Amino acid sequence: MKEVSNFNKDLVDKSRRDFIKTSIAIGVTTSLIGSIVLSRERLFEKSVQKEIMLQPFGKAKEFYGICGACGAGCGIKIGVDESGRPIYITANPNHPQRGICGRGVAGLWLWNHPLRIKKPMKRAGSRGEGRFVEIDWSQALDEVASKLKEIISRYGARSVVITRHDIRWNPLFGYLLGTPNFDIGHESTCHDAGTAARKWVLGAGGPPTVDPDYENARYLLFIGRTPATASMGALNRTMKSRELGSKIVVVDPRMPEIAYANVEWIPIIPGTDAAFLLSMIHVIISEKLYDEFFVKNYTNAPFLIKPDKKLLTEADIKDGGDPNAYIVYDKNTGSLKKYNEKGVDPDLMYSGEIVLKDGSKIQVKTAFLLLAERASKYAPSEAEKITGISAETITRIAREFALAKGVADDTWYAAKNGVETDVVSLILILNALVGNIDKRGGLCFAESPKFPEVCWVQEGYVYTILGTKFDSEALKEKRIDKVYYPETVSTFDAVLDAILTEKPYPVKALIVLGTSIFTRDVNIEKIKKALEKLDLIVFMDFMPQDIIDYADYVLPTRIYLEKEELKAVTWTLHAAVEMSTGHVEPPPGVDARDELWIFMEILRRIYPDRAALIGYTEEYADYTRFHEFEEMIKDKLIEALAKNWNMSPDDIKRELMNKGFIMLKRKSYETRPYKTPLATPSGRVEIYRLSVLKYNLDPLPDYYPPPAYTLPKASNEFYLVNGKGPLVSAHVAFAYPMRYVADRSVWMNPEDAERLGVRDGDLIELEGIDTGYKAVARVKVTNKVRKGVLFTYSYMGGRFSKLITGSYGFVREGVNPNMFAKGYISPIVGAAATNSSVRVRKL
Repeated sequence: MKEVSNFNKDLVDKSRRDFIKTSIAIGVTTSLIGSIVLSRERLFEKSVQKEIMLQPFGKAKEFYGICGACGAGCGIKIGVDESGRPIYITANPNHPQRGICGRGVAGLWLWNHPLRIKKPMKRAGSRGEGRFVEIDWSQALDEVASKLKEIISRYGARSVVITRHDIRWNPLFGYLLGTPNFDIGHESTCHDAGTAARKWVLGAGGPPTVDPDYENARYLLFIGRTPATASMGALNRTMKSRELGSKIVVVDPRMPEIAYANVEWIPIIPGTDAAFLLSMIHVIISEKLYDEFFVKNYTNAPFLIKPDKKLLTEADIKDGGDPNAYIVYDKNTGSLKKYNEKGVDPDLMYSGEIVLKDGSKIQVKTAFLLLAERASKYAPSEAEKITGISAETITRIAREFALAKGVADDTWYAAKNGVETDVVSLILILNALVGNIDKRGGLCFAESPKFPEVCWVQEGYVYTILGTKFDSEALKEKRIDKVYYPETVSTFDAVLDAILTEKPYPVKALIVLGTSIFTRDVNIEKIKKALEKLDLIVFMDFMPQDIIDYADYVLPTRIYLEKEELKAVTWTLHAAVEMSTGHVEPPPGVDARDELWIFMEILRRIYPDRAALIGYTEEYADYTRFHEFEEMIKDKLIEALAKNWNMSPDDIKRELMNKGFIMLKRKSYETRPYKTPLATPSGRVEIYRLSVLKYNLDPLPDYYPPPAYTLPKASNEFYLVNGKGPLVSAHVAFAYPMRYVADRSVWMNPEDAERLGVRDGDLIELEGIDTGYKAVARVKVTNKVRKGVLFTYSYMGGRFSKLITGSYGFVREGVNPNMFAKGYISPIVGAAATNSSVRVRKL
């Protein structure tokens, strides 16, 4: 066995040649890269330009693919030369999620990257040393399965946790293995807070279920959000709306990429977004700029609220009354009526004394009046003191937004200051006040593609797309993060607690699948302690993320260029499904396998009878035959999809092969809540969030100072905020062009720099005020960040794995902002906060 503590340096020069040759493809495939980053740091010197002209592409075979660089899943076309090597990636021009950014194009360099994980590996030193020996797949799978089987026999299957990013096979594996903890991913440090808000206010789900109708919007408001961070289709549609005359406003402590164009940027003090939104709401209500008809008929604003914060119902005022019949005050009759009685005109501002069925009297107010009173605390003159935005600007933006019937983006990545659930709730309420829900140019519900699940739970059993059902131990246990955070999508911090305390039960094995814990999660020292305590860590990926140093086994997986996938198209309002029509084989020397094959081979070794339940038998251990099993699943998915749409499977396949996608239904506006009730308790938009009452939370969102960090006070103390951009990804950070075009600096406002005697390019030391963690970074002095605030891109720098060697050490430069975060997790929702506060010392 050969010990691996380094990777093939011979490929570095080759990677440079690849960079030069394929740079043509970047220039051709994405104007965004040209406008944002190609001007940076002498990317194309004259000698390099000359060499480019001598690098012909030759003939190319082209097929459709799905970009896997982020969760947007943009439709792409991949060009492959005669040797089977990918030579260009471009957008699928007619795809509903059309776009390509630096992350997607970077797959060309990741495919044959010198640091790419080439073969299975086994730890050869202590955890954290990053020393491994290469082993074959048979040995790796045998040993992983043996250790998992032993752990399960001692602690139960629930002691096995799978953490992932955007991989969909873990539920099937988890149910078959018997662990409920198969789907604990990145959401806590991404969209957890926003997803809870969408559920509570709109009865919706994750970010793709609701989106602005970007291309038809007349006024777009982005608060702490820029579509350039992901979903290039959304960015393209945003730019189209601007070309048609819409106005775009961005509220953010740093100037995001979209604001480089003809966009108004309003720098705000971090963590004060809620005060800004409440101030806008105050202006809109006090100046009667809201859509009265929509608010009365499609929100719960006119419902009467009792002193105990619960809604007044017919059961409160009448014997035998309906407890689900909400009560309003009817202006026509001057009396209490059920909200849905014919001819009722509810009074939005009613406040008064009413008599209950037992004869007692209580004071009630409408939810709308309570919102108005809450917002009145944040008149623009008061909000200015909190947000740092002038009262004149707040008032102007509120009026512009209301009069234009604008749309405020409902966010994606929102794990920043520990207050984002209320922030996103207010964003949704703002959209509702102007009546711009599910209307052309408004905040819309996406059409469902009715894409079938590979497996699902029904009547106490797990059903699969392959026509089988089985009982699973996973159904008898609550997922470990749901024990503490019932409204979370997933919260990995709960796993760390269970590892360290063995409560509510022990966690002994961790499978890390396509994600980077150290750049993803917060409270780094806690992560390290937890990893040291585990009995088994398996890392499945294609690049050496920092977690690799702690792994017992490393199993190389395929990148998106090497996969043939079938999935629903996300981040579009239309119902569509996409499919890869071909794939690239891994480069010579890379023995990477598909995640599903790895899972099924582990399962087959532990429970062969369970693998056989879905038709997976020993014949598929031969990887050359595994595609037969994949095709069987794909065929079943297409059959179910065809049934859902009353179509022919052959017609769907033909369309997918010809175009890489199939459009099943275009967006139909004004459906929810107009014709179909929302999945909220009232069936309406809930400006008064009834779902939170069971947790004793305030039904009305509010502003409160960020609980995630100590506020900076001294002259050398700053907010440290982080964000994403069109080049930002845990994997793409390794691509060779990122050595030149990625920004690993820390941004500082010129006034702050002058005060501290710091010049552009100087080195500074950052020290976490709450954590004491220290790191060194190079400063970029720029007006693109608010005074008193530092900004750095997440994921791009501060890496520490021992396996990062040679000319790729550039990913060690800069800082990992999560290292400074103290690890705040919001109650109930389980959303983390990745912003922090730091002290700065010039070196």
